[in-house]
Amino acid sequence: MIKIIKRSAFLATCLFAVPSFASTSEMNIPEKANALAPYQASYALFRKGSELGKGHRKLATTQDGYKLSSSSNIKWLLLSDTRKENSEFSIDKDIFVSKNYRYERTGTGRDREETIQFSKESITSVYKNNEKTFRPIQLTFDPLIYQLALRKDLIEKKKILSYHMVRRGKETNYIFERVGTETVKTPIGRFEAIKLRRVRENSTRNTLIWIAPSLNYSVVKMTQYKDGQEQADLQLNWLHFD
Repeated sequence: MIKIIKRSAFLATCLFAVPSFASTSEMNIPEKANALAPYQASYALFRKGSELGKGHRKLATTQDGYKLSSSSNIKWLLLSDTRKENSEFSIDKDIFVSKNYRYERTGTGRDREETIQFSKESITSVYKNNEKTFRPIQLTFDPLIYQLALRKDLIEKKKILSYHMVRRGKETNYIFERVGTETVKTPIGRFEAIKLRRVRENSTRNTLIWIAPSLNYSVVKMTQYKDGQEQADLQLNWLHFD
């Protein structure tokens, strides 16, 4: 069960409860789709119909770029999992330029922490007190901002959805494929959404993501399965663009 809670928390941060809006007009949706429009979003995390916790996401502008932050708080019986992530980055000639990333996890089981520093010469990751250095390539993301890059690629209708990143002291690639479109029910209404599946090799896990073009290509639902059984279901319950 601890593993299930951890997977559920990861799903929540791969995205505090506040009142939900009744209409999209109150969400202040940009007239033209924009992956970098500042916003705040709140998600509810469910497992087999029972709510386990909340997740919160915020994108804001800074003096020299942007800051994307994510947090989640999950409790089930005597188990708990709290996570916080922050990423600072800029945009140079329409390209995401990562600066630094920080991740903290506390609760039942071992606490975890990761920091990643990006420069033109190197990428330095510290995870489980182990420091590793990687050679940067033009598009190397951290575990948060690749999600903005995915949004941007969907807006631009790109066919290839592949993202190279550093995560947990390793280099990895996240690849997504389009499954189709579906109408998705959420706590704030029904939305026509693009359905994506994360491509994995030799894995019993399956992650499905629904992204609504009408909400500036926001994630409205994300469900994770293992061995064909639902592990966690993340649903949008509040959204506002600044």
